[in-house]
Amino acid sequence: MNEEQKQRAQELGLMTPASGRLKRWLPLLLLATAGLALALWLWLRPQEATLQYKTAPAQRLDISLQVSATGQISPKDQVEVSSELSGIVSGVYVDFNDSVEQGQLLAELDTSKLNATVLQKQSSLRSAQAQVTTARANLEEAQLNYNNYQDVWKSSNGKHPSRQTMDNTRIALQKTKASLEQALASVENAKADLEYAETDREKSRIISPIDGIVLSRSVEVGQTVASSLSAPTLFLLARDLRDMELLVNIDEADIGQIREGQSASFTVDAYPGRRFNATVVQIRLASSASGSSSTSSVVSYQTVLKVDNEELLLLPGMTAVTDIQVQSARDTLAVENAALRYRPATPGDNSTQTGRATQQSGQQGGIMGALTSQRRPPGMGRPERRAGENASASRQTARRQAVIHVLRDNQQVAIPVETGISDGIHTQVLAGELQEGDLVISDAVQVSK
Repeated sequence: MNEEQKQRAQELGLMTPASGRLKRWLPLLLLATAGLALALWLWLRPQEATLQYKTAPAQRLDISLQVSATGQISPKDQVEVSSELSGIVSGVYVDFNDSVEQGQLLAELDTSKLNATVLQKQSSLRSAQAQVTTARANLEEAQLNYNNYQDVWKSSNGKHPSRQTMDNTRIALQKTKASLEQALASVENAKADLEYAETDREKSRIISPIDGIVLSRSVEVGQTVASSLSAPTLFLLARDLRDMELLVNIDEADIGQIREGQSASFTVDAYPGRRFNATVVQIRLASSASGSSSTSSVVSYQTVLKVDNEELLLLPGMTAVTDIQVQSARDTLAVENAALRYRPATPGDNSTQTGRATQQSGQQGGIMGALTSQRRPPGMGRPERRAGENASASRQTARRQAVIHVLRDNQQVAIPVETGISDGIHTQVLAGELQEGDLVISDAVQVSK
């Protein structure tokens, strides 16, 4: 089109300057639109994903099955020292934490009245003894008179003295003998009264019955002690703090596994980084129940453990969290508990395997219940009773069937196994084709390329 034709077209309105510029930019607009469409397609297209596995090698470990319980530490021999008498405390001679010896004077009551009573009883005894002396003299006199009358009666061939006189003399002799016996009995009574008064005075002295240490003192000088109803406790003594015991309450679901002689370990809040050793020495037969009603109460049995406290770190009354070892396996093949909960994802399942394991844990029964109950927290043995529930069934250590998955050539391989005890982290593998060093899968997540 020449200049004349362009001018003619503009005059007729068939061509404008703007349409020319649009024609020049049109290829660039088409190219930009194509690039945007390509980028949008690349961003929205389905991306190929791969599974990333979390694995841990099967290894040989020492595994212990433990029963956990909470209790308190107390001295093995603990003695309450009381007063049998009422009175005012005149002296206290020991304090908290003092070491005492058997026979040592701990405290003393005022003895003013007791001393007066002793003096009175001593006087009564002397009076009774004087009566004995008089009775003996009277007996000797009566015996002498009777003997004289006997001699006269024999020498007179029974004519003198009269029979009545002889009878009276004999009766008088018998009375003096009875008076002497009565006086002797009075002496014995007076001695008993004196001994009783002296015993009361001796009881005013509060004496230590053992060699030990004073744990508590509940008396002050000037305090009135009243023992009319029950003997008040004045001191609490412990024989030897190097020999302590731990009293724990074992849940009824666990008590069947506890035996005398089993080893245990425990921790106390005072030394959080240290474990102390103990030994089961007694399982008490009497039960105790705690709970708001008979249907939700928890029955437990008190168990006594011997504790060696040579370093004197443990103090009476400390709360201890105890693990009693009821069964153990040394150098046994084991896998992580998470591996027993792992299940491969089904097609179309985009959740992580940990999520699937959580959803399926309620359907596993057997081994899953065992894994969560192998080491039950203290007091959680039976929080509530449900119909058909057998709390002790999950505590058995018999073989159980399970399936684990191992990674071989970057592929999952299912392996049936039989499991044993668990320590809450690892579980013993008793049988199956699992080998030491096999990479056992415990989780898997999808990762996009």
